[in-house]
Amino acid sequence: MAEPGKRAVAQWRRWALANLGPFAALFTTNFSSAWLILAPVVSLVATYAPRRLFRTYFNLFLRRRARRLLNVVDPYVTIDISEPGGEVRYSRYGPVSDNDSTYEEVKAYLSGAAREQDARELRAEGAREGNGLVVSMRDGQDVADEFRGVPLWWSSVVARDVQGQRKGDRRFQRLTFHLRHRALVVDEYLPHVRRQGREILFSNRRRRLYTNSKSRDSYSYEYKSWSYIDFDHPTTFDTLAMDRAKKRDIIHDLDTFRNSREFYRRAGKPWKRGYLLYGPPGTGKSTMVAAMANYLDYDIYDVELTVVHTNSDLRKLLIDTTSKSIIVIEDIDCTLDVTGDRAGRPRRRANGGGGDADDRPRDSVTLSGLLNFIDGLWSACTGERIVVFTTNHVERLDPALIRRGRMDMHIEMSYCRFEAFQTLAKNYLDIDDHDLFAAVGEVLREENLTPADVAECLMAARRAGSGEPSPCLEILIDELKKRAAEKAKAEAEAKGVFGWLQADTVAAVWTAAAAIHREKNTVEAAAAAGLQPQQAAANKL
Repeated sequence: MAEPGKRAVAQWRRWALANLGPFAALFTTNFSSAWLILAPVVSLVATYAPRRLFRTYFNLFLRRRARRLLNVVDPYVTIDISEPGGEVRYSRYGPVSDNDSTYEEVKAYLSGAAREQDARELRAEGAREGNGLVVSMRDGQDVADEFRGVPLWWSSVVARDVQGQRKGDRRFQRLTFHLRHRALVVDEYLPHVRRQGREILFSNRRRRLYTNSKSRDSYSYEYKSWSYIDFDHPTTFDTLAMDRAKKRDIIHDLDTFRNSREFYRRAGKPWKRGYLLYGPPGTGKSTMVAAMANYLDYDIYDVELTVVHTNSDLRKLLIDTTSKSIIVIEDIDCTLDVTGDRAGRPRRRANGGGGDADDRPRDSVTLSGLLNFIDGLWSACTGERIVVFTTNHVERLDPALIRRGRMDMHIEMSYCRFEAFQTLAKNYLDIDDHDLFAAVGEVLREENLTPADVAECLMAARRAGSGEPSPCLEILIDELKKRAAEKAKAEAEAKGVFGWLQADTVAAVWTAAAAIHREKNTVEAAAAAGLQPQQAAANKL
């Protein structure tokens, strides 16, 4: 800039000296330094003023017409979905994480399209959870998609600055489509992409088994409502020892529930379902929960009510659960007073609160709190959730707890019968049929043995019989008969002891009642004679 300015000053001085005389020479000498300063400014104004004027004129008069012309020439629209940068935004309640999951969901959705099409340059990244891989497009690659007959195109783009230089590692997934399909893409296609991507991410994750922490520790700085381990239980419905027809009914009910999102929304009901599993110990109630979780690919939340101290703590646990989960309360009759004798209890109204006037401390979970946990307003905080109760004594439960609508399906886990034994024989001996099956079935018809008893006998028979079917089944029959005899003997002894205790208890009650009656008569007689009860008793002696 300095050299052109000096030349301009020299030319100006020569022209002024030749045409204006001494006055012009004096003028140019005094203002030559000012010209050296103003020359660059004049040059910049001459360069950019026309561009600025054109831009202003274009924005005021030509932009709308140019946009109409552009829609005719290039009628395609692009939407960029950017990779989250991990920023933190603030609300009135404090910092809020701004890590949007849309980019990861779109990338997971496109991983399937990239594998199915002829894309030659791909990227493979480990899933955030689990051992799976997420295959995505490399920078500059395109993938075509179709939704309801509408063609769409996806491309992976790296963020660049104004000069076209690469700007960090932040990427975009760019969607291109025709202008006339804008409403379809925004209202239906993009939500569809997010749902499908979420399903893929969900299937790649590690499933978890959660248990709740003690409520007394909730004031700790590092307190978490739930702790978890990876859930890797091998049980499936194929290996579950149970009647086949009952298993088919349960599987059909689970499928119907999983695919009924729109039905529950249309019916105005929370997307949840309750199952009550009841039966003697060893009939496979906990194993059934594991089979349900494996079939649905759900997490399990095992609620231990003995460490939950208030209804509010129970509600907080519910809030911290996720969708696609099974909430389990095992042995519900042992962990909470849920017996059906509420009608005989006086109601507590003096302090303005509801509930039963029993000996339970005020800082404990009540039946009312548990009912609200199952189907109250807070139960709708997340969707696609199953609640399972297990009990050995269904007759002890309050009818309000297990009515239809709370526990929608009641499943009796009964003793091992022939069909359940066939499943166990396939699991332990890898056989589908044998000549000795009839003898085993006869023993199981006559005796009430649980699947756990039969499985234990199969393990013992397999160890003793070297794994061959015939010796194992022979040993199994002997073991089953022996186990049945021992069980019958134990029940008879228990019944005899109980009968003796019952008779002794009845006699003691009658003796105490007679003594109370005699004491009452003594007091009444003393009152009639004007004597003190002690004097009347002494006179009687």
